[in-house]
Formats: sequence, C-alpha cells, structure tokens
Amino acid sequence: MFDRITPRDLERALLWVVTAYRVFGAAWMMLLGGVVLASKEDPVGNPTWVVVALALVAGWTILSVALAVRAQWATATWLFVGIDIAIGMFAVFSSVLADSILFAGGYPLAAVFAAVYAKGSTGGAVAAIALTAAALARLPGRPSINQPAEVSIVISYLFSAAAASGGASVLRASDHRRAEAEEALAREQAARTRADERAEVAAHLHDSVLQTLAMIQRDSSATDQVRGLARSQERELRRWLYQADEGLPAGFREAVTAMAAEIDDMADATVDVVVVGEAPMDEHLDAIVRAGREAVLNAAKHAAATEVQVYAEVGPGFAEVYVKDRGSGFDPDAVPDDRRGIADSIVGRMERHGGNATIQSTRGEGTEVRLSMPRGQSA
Repeated sequence: MFDRITPRDLERALLWVVTAYRVFGAAWMMLLGGVVLASKEDPVGNPTWVVVALALVAGWTILSVALAVRAQWATATWLFVGIDIAIGMFAVFSSVLADSILFAGGYPLAAVFAAVYAKGSTGGAVAAIALTAAALARLPGRPSINQPAEVSIVISYLFSAAAASGGASVLRASDHRRAEAEEALAREQAARTRADERAEVAAHLHDSVLQTLAMIQRDSSATDQVRGLARSQERELRRWLYQADEGLPAGFREAVTAMAAEIDDMADATVDVVVVGEAPMDEHLDAIVRAGREAVLNAAKHAAATEVQVYAEVGPGFAEVYVKDRGSGFDPDAVPDDRRGIADSIVGRMERHGGNATIQSTRGEGTEVRLSMPRGQSA
C-alpha cells in the first residue's frame, strides 16, 4: 500500500516555494540596495529611505518564514496578503522617496506569488494591479527614468500574476483529481475486501446452515409452520449474504428478490429465484418486475403450485423474466373477459413499456410465463 498524498501536502509545498522565492527576492533587493548606497557615480539623494526599505523587507521576510513554519493558516488570510502587497508597493516606490534608481529587484513579485497562493487568481490580480499602480506612480516628473525598462517592470507584474494563477490552478486541479482517484481506489479495495470476506462466510454457511434449512423444507414430517420458518430464515440469510452494500440505489436484483420474498411469505408456495446481471431500476424495469410479480402470484394462489421458479436476467439492452410452475395450469384462450389480471397486469403492462409477454399453459401440467423488454425504449 502506497502512502497517500493529501491536498494539505500540496499546499505546504506551494507555500514553501513562495517562501523560498521571498527569501531569494529579499536577498536580491539587499544586494541592489547595497550597490545603490555604495555608488559614487549616481549618489542617492536620501539614503535613509533605502535603509528603511531594506530593513522593512528584511523584517517582513523573517516574519513570513516564521509564519510558514509555525502558522501556515496565517499566510492564507487577506490581512497577510494586504500587508504583503503594501510592503511590495513600498519597495517599488521607495526609490522615488530615496531619489535613486529602482533597487527593489524581483522582491515585489513575492507579493504576487503569495497572493496567488493564498487567494488564487483574485489575489494575484489584486497584487499585480497594486504593484503596477506603484510602478506607474514613479513615472511622472522623472524624465531620467528609463521608460522601456519601467514598462517591462509593469508587464512583468501582470504576466507573473497570470502565469502563477494558471500554474497553481492546474496543480490544484490535478491534485484534486489524484485525491479523488485515490479515494475511489481505497473504496474499491475496501469493497473488494468486504466482498471476499462475505464470500468466505457464504461458502461456509452454504455448506452448513443453508443446507440444513433446505433439508428441513424437504422433510415431509415437518409441519407447514416449521417449513415456512425454515424457508423464511433461508431467504433472510441469503439476502444478507448476497445483497449489495447498504446505501446504494435499489437495483434489478434486489427488486426481483424482494418481489419473490413477498409472495413467498404471503402464499403457501416456495419461490425459488435466480437473478443474472444487475442494473439500476427505472420505470421499464419496474414494469417487468411488477408483471413478474403478478405471474408469480397467479401461480402461487390460483394454480395451487407448491413451488414456483423465477429466472430473471438483465443486460445492456434487454431484461427478461421467466416464471414457471407445475400447478394446475389453465387454458389461456378460455379466460373470461372479466378476468383482467393477465391481460392488464401482465400483457398490457409489458406492452405499455415496449415489451411483450408470452404465456404457455396446459391444464394439469403447469404454466410458463416469459416477459421480455428491450431496455432504453419507451412505450
């Protein structure tokens, strides 16, 4: 089993990437600030502002690293983002106050990346616009400024915000899909484990308890009450062994089994059921199950059958139900017009849903009802 990577791991990694760039950007700004202060050819008009800017950036960088280590949640708040953007703007505009060349370097981009990490594309856009405004505020009244270079700086803020937002979105979406896949795999593995355990229990009980219950039902010396109780317990045990997990939508298999169990309880006949395939219930499958119920009920109540066999199968394009008994049988052509159970509840119901019903019966030999319905077709 592999170790799962949680979304928290990705967020932590992104935060450390942002923090690492902040440290790099701060070091970059410190280097440029030192060069500006030491320059003899282009002396700084007011070096105090350079020192203030460098000290502020250094202190904020240290605090940001501490928060990343001990209070990651704080770096994702608007308060942190707002202060970070304000310091980035000051770093850009401080060269005007110091009457020097721009010495912020790449540090202001740390505010863009931090805003994207904390607030996504919205945060990135806010940071980029604020830094752009600070950069543009440097232009008026400063003819000595290299205009193309300033335009490049402005574009870099906007472009970096867009690129960082897109990259973070892709990473987070990919991580979300991976997490969903891992959860689905874990559920599948858990379901497979439960199924294996259930299969082992089923095999054991089939060789012991279920066979004992079946023998009681076939024992001619047992009373009807005892046989009925054995049949009920056998059905309940089989339902527990082979039912789908709770919480899933009712399917065709469950519907057919429940239908047979209902009639088994209310009539004196034993209803044996075999179901092949599975599909979620819809109005057409409900119709074929109801028609099958009517056929089973007729066999148990009117044909005096002691045993009714039901075979049901559902596939991608079809559903079929066979009901067979060895009861008294009847002549389908001799059914009076006022007896509408077969005509309405079986044949008519199937035809209304695009299916068909075939009934074969011989007096004294029993009845066989075949119900067939193409799936996905309406009446």
